[in-house]
Amino acid sequence: MDKNHLPKIFTQLKDQNCIKESDILSTQDGFWLIYKPISAILGEREIFDFLSGDGQRLECDNFFDDWFLYAVADGDSHVYSLLKLREQEQDAQDGRPADGDTPGVTISFVPFDCEALISCLCNPDDQNRTALNREINRVVAHRGQRHHNAIKRYFVSPDSCGAYLVAQLYIRHIASYAQNGCLELPDQYKQNLGKHSKKASRLPEFIARLNKSAERVICDNNKIYIKDPASPDGYEAAAILATHTGNTSIYSFAAEVEYHARFLIPCARIRLPFIKTSVYESAVRADMSIGDKEFEGPAPYYKPDSKIVRRQQMLHCDKAVN
Repeated sequence: MDKNHLPKIFTQLKDQNCIKESDILSTQDGFWLIYKPISAILGEREIFDFLSGDGQRLECDNFFDDWFLYAVADGDSHVYSLLKLREQEQDAQDGRPADGDTPGVTISFVPFDCEALISCLCNPDDQNRTALNREINRVVAHRGQRHHNAIKRYFVSPDSCGAYLVAQLYIRHIASYAQNGCLELPDQYKQNLGKHSKKASRLPEFIARLNKSAERVICDNNKIYIKDPASPDGYEAAAILATHTGNTSIYSFAAEVEYHARFLIPCARIRLPFIKTSVYESAVRADMSIGDKEFEGPAPYYKPDSKIVRRQQMLHCDKAVN
């Protein structure tokens, strides 16, 4: 880690004892990530809740526990945004006010104003807590947002390494939830298994091929069997990605991020009447998950022999999870 190029906000958070140096991860090409969720950073200042728009006090752990701060270079400085690493949660089932439960990864290309976070940490009154909640929602959910050119330039380049760090981190993040060598599959994946169609067969067929290649049961479409949750092997990693993000390799994962960044162009903002949105709205946040409508599709990043996936593999063959 090159401390001379540490993003300014990361230095501030470290100096304020909200994060440790060990929480900061980076790649050689200038992608930076704090592997400590926003909720835990706030917790260092005993900020555990915030006011909703209708005056409810909501717990930070139920809304900000999946979101992580990242940075990429922008000239001599850095631009910041947020990415999501979510495991299977049961907040809705338990009746708790919270964000979504479906696991997956989302990388937002919308810039995050870190002043909202710093102000809240320095003066955690309700006004600053509300402002932070509003800024997080703007970056991760609100429609009508625009990407930052520095973020696009980074992720649209097939040479970039950031998506690989995120994918490998997510694999280990999910594996850590295994108990007694077993990891329960996401609810949405199991629900999609009941759909008898060619589209819904892509991932189960991949899992069957994976089991055959491994010469053992890696996944039985109910659980993933992990020998060492602290260090999942390549087969286990592939099963985690497939069942949690829909990508059958880290190259597919990186290709999906690149593919989204490609559509951050003016003409993609034209709203399509039959879906009441635009390609740009779908692209401004790269969402890798097992959603009902994205269990299968014609997208090239799902095809191992597509040009975009093959190029990622050629450029990053050293990134394979072993």
